[in-house]
Amino acid sequence: MYAPKDSSALAITRILFGLAMLFDIPDERGGAAMVERWGDPMTCHFPLLPFVRAVPLPYIALVYAALWLGALGIVLGYKYRMSSIVFALCYWYLFLIEKSFWNNHSYLFGLVAVLLCFTDAHCYWSVDAFLDASVKKGTVPYWNYFILKYQFFILYFMAGVKKGTAEWLTGYSVQNLSEHWVFNPFKLFLTVPQTDYLVVHWFVFAFDLTVAVWMMWGRTRHVAMLFCALFHLMNSRLFSIGMFPWVCLATMPLFYPFDWPKTVASYLNTHYLRVRTECCKFFHRSLKDKIIKCNQVTKDNENIQSIKNNINAAVKEVLNGSKDSNTENGNKKENTLKDTDIENREKKEDDINDSHNTNNDEDNKTMTPNDKVEDTEVLKSTDGTDNCNVRMEVDEKEKFYKVLTIVLIAIHILTQLFLPFSHFITQGYNNWTKGLYGYSWDMMVHTWDTHSVIVKIVDNDKNAEFFIDPYLFAPNERWTRHGDMVYQYANCLKGNILRQMKQKGIKNAMSKNISIYVDVWISLNGRFTQRMFDPKTDLLNVSWSPFAATSYLMPLLDEALSWRSVLQDIRQEVHSWHVASDVIFIADFPGYDQEKYISPDLDNVTLTVLEGLVVYEPEVSTSFDGKSHQLTTGDQMKVDSGIFHKIYNIGENPAYYMYTFVNTSDIHKTDNVNKSSPKLPIVRELSRRVNNMVTFAHIVISNVLQVFFRLTQCR
Repeated sequence: MYAPKDSSALAITRILFGLAMLFDIPDERGGAAMVERWGDPMTCHFPLLPFVRAVPLPYIALVYAALWLGALGIVLGYKYRMSSIVFALCYWYLFLIEKSFWNNHSYLFGLVAVLLCFTDAHCYWSVDAFLDASVKKGTVPYWNYFILKYQFFILYFMAGVKKGTAEWLTGYSVQNLSEHWVFNPFKLFLTVPQTDYLVVHWFVFAFDLTVAVWMMWGRTRHVAMLFCALFHLMNSRLFSIGMFPWVCLATMPLFYPFDWPKTVASYLNTHYLRVRTECCKFFHRSLKDKIIKCNQVTKDNENIQSIKNNINAAVKEVLNGSKDSNTENGNKKENTLKDTDIENREKKEDDINDSHNTNNDEDNKTMTPNDKVEDTEVLKSTDGTDNCNVRMEVDEKEKFYKVLTIVLIAIHILTQLFLPFSHFITQGYNNWTKGLYGYSWDMMVHTWDTHSVIVKIVDNDKNAEFFIDPYLFAPNERWTRHGDMVYQYANCLKGNILRQMKQKGIKNAMSKNISIYVDVWISLNGRFTQRMFDPKTDLLNVSWSPFAATSYLMPLLDEALSWRSVLQDIRQEVHSWHVASDVIFIADFPGYDQEKYISPDLDNVTLTVLEGLVVYEPEVSTSFDGKSHQLTTGDQMKVDSGIFHKIYNIGENPAYYMYTFVNTSDIHKTDNVNKSSPKLPIVRELSRRVNNMVTFAHIVISNVLQVFFRLTQCR
């Protein structure tokens, strides 16, 4: 682990990672959307640790400013140790205070930031090495490379392991992805379903599981690098995942020899010199009147040099007369000074020798032979033993730090191997997928399709019900499919309601004795749409723990897996009816009911029971009498748009039914699509990132100045 390796590749990794973070901060870290994300005190946040809370604006701008400056320090290698530590601390603070924005790659960036804090990535091609020569090192211990390579090995390998499930290998995890234009080359010899199954699922599974091994093996490295680069470039087009593909591309060269930057630089320099020489020869032959700086001196340069030599010779001849007299006088003076110096030196040496002899004689007269021996032993002990002790102490410290480093590396290795499978400990985060999304490396393993989210507030004292927009106080929709965040949202919602009533002076509108119920309908990997949480459970009266299973989580209806092929056939048939026709498959538990509102934009809505026993009941109005209809397997019912209705599952088993409809708002949607939009909008993306950077800078500067003025007023 301490074998010296060339430090240039580590320096390149440091620079590229820092550059990626400079662009990541305004985008994925929310720097450009700082006001929207952190400016409203009513916004519900979802911290991982309850005691780690977000500071409000304008103080959160100080965290973002320190984060960006830390990333800049990493790029430049200026005050590197402090810059990397500041960046890591600020990054993990933002990571912990809002888990609704978590992704596996944002977790990866935090890990790499921590690992870079301990490496010597600043000892080459850095400002620190330029300002302080003692920092510059041509080599670093091998563990600096090993720990980073291991982290990206875990990234690829665990992503492959997590894809080794029946959901992925049977082709249901990611559906219709091959319709994207990046898969057009495969469609030349494969159908769309074959591309989805063979390329998207099986090839990606094998790729993630083995690509790191191929990159480490010299014989397959170049081919593996080509496939890996194409894979990440495709991901940058397929998904909105920020700088993740570019960070992976930047760290791929870690698997090449450690001195690859120097090898590339030497190769480029050699070819540059060769090209420059050929260009000089070409221009020298074609443009004789111009002076071109080449390795060979041209005739014009020779003439100019001879003229200069003649001028210098003439000047020397003019000045020769005055110099001769000065030279003779100077030589005499120099000879006199030399003689005097020699005499003085000889006298001083004689005096020193005499005094030395006198001292030796006096010492010999006063010292006995035993005294001489003892004095010699003291000198030896002073010059030898003490230095050995100091050297031994230094060696012991170095050995201790080396052993400590290896122990920490081993702990990190074991932790990264254990965390993706630690869901038996953190059971409170287990939903239909297991564990926190931020460290399990479940990358694109599951596809979620949210059908509806209903948040109902019940005033128990007044026996009144209220429905609110589920995204009113939430920063995004991620909370709707995680039991821990649903619990946090309910408690935040109660606090916001009571706070608003207090601020507006409303006393009797709602009592403090309220209950909150959440009903989330969602489909996982193309299954039936079903409710995820128990809508009969008051989320304000439940307990939640990260180490206990979520009590209000409804089970995933695995018994409906046999319907998958049937659902695909029905979906294809419905889509063939009309360009805007669609279908939704619903599954519900016995004893539960679903209340739905059919939008007026939906036409020709038909309810069909696939299996089970249900009751259809429309709302009572002047036009509808609210008469109930019992439906069983195979029965159909025309459903009116613009009104509410309820579906009761009165059977003993789960009920399965579907709605087919025509969405009139989607009929002309294809006409409004801009078909001339570029497939590679690189200029547009760069412009967006630059605009985000400018917006981020404006927000940070204005808020930092605001904090400064507040502090000066307090003083």
